[in-house]
Amino acid sequence: MTNMKTVFIIFALITAISVNFSSGKSRSPVQPRIYSGRSAAKGQFPYQVLLHIEDAAHKSLYACGGSIISRDHILTAAHCIAHAKTPGDITVYAGSIYYADAAERRVSQMTIHPAYGEYNNDIAVLKLKSSLKFSDVIDAIPLAKKDIPDGAPVIVSGWGHVNRFRAAYILQYDTEYSISRAQCLRRLGTLGSTMRCMRRPLGHGTCSGDSGGPAVHNGELVGVNSYIINDCGLGFPDVFTDVVATREWILKNMK
Repeated sequence: MTNMKTVFIIFALITAISVNFSSGKSRSPVQPRIYSGRSAAKGQFPYQVLLHIEDAAHKSLYACGGSIISRDHILTAAHCIAHAKTPGDITVYAGSIYYADAAERRVSQMTIHPAYGEYNNDIAVLKLKSSLKFSDVIDAIPLAKKDIPDGAPVIVSGWGHVNRFRAAYILQYDTEYSISRAQCLRRLGTLGSTMRCMRRPLGHGTCSGDSGGPAVHNGELVGVNSYIINDCGLGFPDVFTDVVATREWILKNMK
């Protein structure tokens, strides 16, 4: 059993994808893979959004993923927005597979789970200033109501790093597989009560910049990308906030 104190926890994080305000929007060269993933087609993931979070203190711009759960609400990871001073520091991009080249919305309200912390309850709801217009490339994804079986395929997606140095310009996706809580505990040593794990082959998986993005099974949102262990593409499971476990809180904060 691996003790959590002996490994590095990396929130599939925003820090490695920051850009200076003076440089404008960051546009990395087109990358064909996100740790052995594939490039998405137009409209393939209409629920996927990109978040830009401004950090005025460090004069930086950070990127995370998110999911459309209604015309007015986005679901993402709490750690993505924990350092945003105001909702106005967050910009949402929807409707495109290209980095920051999409319908733009500002945020009017951000709600972080009150029990967020200790690698648990890493989830937040954003309310948009103006509603999204649904189309072939912008649409909401339903929240899962039931746990998925062990070994079920789960699609993850995002604009995160495709290697140690570069983020994706085209939205990338890959398949991971759900594992039981017991299996995850054997690998990681500890796991928050609202968190769940997905396994992936060596060399695959989420990376920096994919935080807050979706994990989807049979067209339903089952997880929110939270953190990885040690480094991208290694054999450890990826960890997600469990949408089923937090569903009531999500629905309450969409009202």
